[in-house]
Amino acid sequence: MEQPLSRLVEAKASRLATASIAPLYRDPFWEARYGLERSRRFGDEDAVFHVRYLVQALDEHRPSVLEGYARWLRTLLVSRGMCSRHVDSHFAGLQQALEAEGWGPGTEPHDYMRAAREALRYTEGPARALEQDAPELAHAAAGRLTLYILPEDRPRLEEELQLHLSYLADALAAGRAEVMGDHVRWYVGFWPRRGFGLLAFPSVLGMLKSVLGSRHPEARTLLATAGVSWEETRS
Repeated sequence: MEQPLSRLVEAKASRLATASIAPLYRDPFWEARYGLERSRRFGDEDAVFHVRYLVQALDEHRPSVLEGYARWLRTLLVSRGMCSRHVDSHFAGLQQALEAEGWGPGTEPHDYMRAAREALRYTEGPARALEQDAPELAHAAAGRLTLYILPEDRPRLEEELQLHLSYLADALAAGRAEVMGDHVRWYVGFWPRRGFGLLAFPSVLGMLKSVLGSRHPEARTLLATAGVSWEETRS
């Protein structure tokens, strides 16, 4: 008798979890933010939980299991200094791991993870508008900062800008300015490790504030009053 799909995925749970988290560990953010031992321990545990929830969703034939998990996990991790984009990156890593095992687009495991990623998208209010416009805003901001970076670093800078916009969207959705403020206060010390040469972090924040303009007044106000002054980031 052919095994249920959920059991086939479960049989490869360890390999899937390990493969899904490996790309994230190449980012120095995790070690700097949480310490090497703690980031690896919790990262590995989270990777296993993602696969377990996928198996449960496949068992029950309900993508909603993963959708609810995604939203719950986002709330938990935002309170611990992460953002929606971090969660999405981890889910994307699991999608890639599934594809490497033969479960690519059009298969239930892959499509269920796509549903989990879509569940992370905000559905209303200023957070939704900001999230939708984030790629365009990041592109515009990066274009105005090209004098400070090498041409080959522009795609990486756009990714970086989208990360900060994700924190901002999470702060808007939660109605908690301190989410952005706490992030900025920590990130200013980490910024040099991003390797953008002469580009200073206050310049990045200022340019984001500029491109938000009148289209995103709530986000612009929150960014400007997120519990940290522009001068504080220079201290």
